[in-house]
Amino acid sequence: MRLRGGVYTIVAFVLTGIVWGAGFLFIRVAMSEFAPVEFVFARTLMASVVLALIMFVTRRRWPRGWTAWRRIGTLGIVGCAVPFLFYAWAGQRIPSGLSSIYNAAVPVATALVTLVAMRQERLGAQKLLAIGIGALGIVVVMQPWRLDASEFDVWGQVACICAVLGLGFAFSYTRKAISPLGIDPIAVAMGQMLVCTAVLGAVVPFATVGFRELSLPVIGSLLMSGIFATGIAYVWNFHVIAQWGAASASMVTYLTTLVGVALGIIVLHEPLSLNHFIGAAIVLLGVGVGVRGSRGTVGLGPAAPG
Repeated sequence: MRLRGGVYTIVAFVLTGIVWGAGFLFIRVAMSEFAPVEFVFARTLMASVVLALIMFVTRRRWPRGWTAWRRIGTLGIVGCAVPFLFYAWAGQRIPSGLSSIYNAAVPVATALVTLVAMRQERLGAQKLLAIGIGALGIVVVMQPWRLDASEFDVWGQVACICAVLGLGFAFSYTRKAISPLGIDPIAVAMGQMLVCTAVLGAVVPFATVGFRELSLPVIGSLLMSGIFATGIAYVWNFHVIAQWGAASASMVTYLTTLVGVALGIIVLHEPLSLNHFIGAAIVLLGVGVGVRGSRGTVGLGPAAPG
């Protein structure tokens, strides 16, 4: 298959993978001084501002009507606030590279949620095989037979699995409930970030750890996470989807995982065992099997996980 879009599309694809992969590093660094609710609130607030400015400059149409905002609100809470909070909480307990490995299972979780909860399409043998391979990869990463001896926090890993299921719901729900409305994809992204910010804004006064002086690495991680990983990367990603199709664009999962693991090891000197790399390879194999069986019409995507 010949990919369209030229050099800019390739650059956008690579930058999306790098920024989303680095997102787990940003979370890990920021959570050293932030409470999870504080971090996610600040991150989504900055992303809302960035995406709203992009919509204003490019003169895009905002979502209209109760049905559109009700569905975007559901997406913002279940597919944005919940996974972001789980990832932030996990960022206090497990290495960022391990979080990025779990995030690689999002396409597999999407297929699972589609099969079990949404029931909006029939999954053939190839997709079922992809789910099975992905689940096997998760088991290899977690090593449930060694939980007592594991050097990594089991609840942090469970939080990542919950986040992945939330993102899987977001993809599946978007295709079923939001894509048929024909709303501009960046408007959907902006809307769900706005809802997420409003919900967390009501909670953050009761979850804050109080005023404190933040270090430059933490401030930089917050800015990069909010402006780039949750904001501008959306524009790049939707451009790639428009040029290459959803199936090919979803291959960014591979790059995101590689970047996340590499930065965790190089920058934070995080330990990862052989089973994590084997499990990651199995999960990515499952993603590859699922993508190969896709016709590329998966609809819009939810918020950037990292």
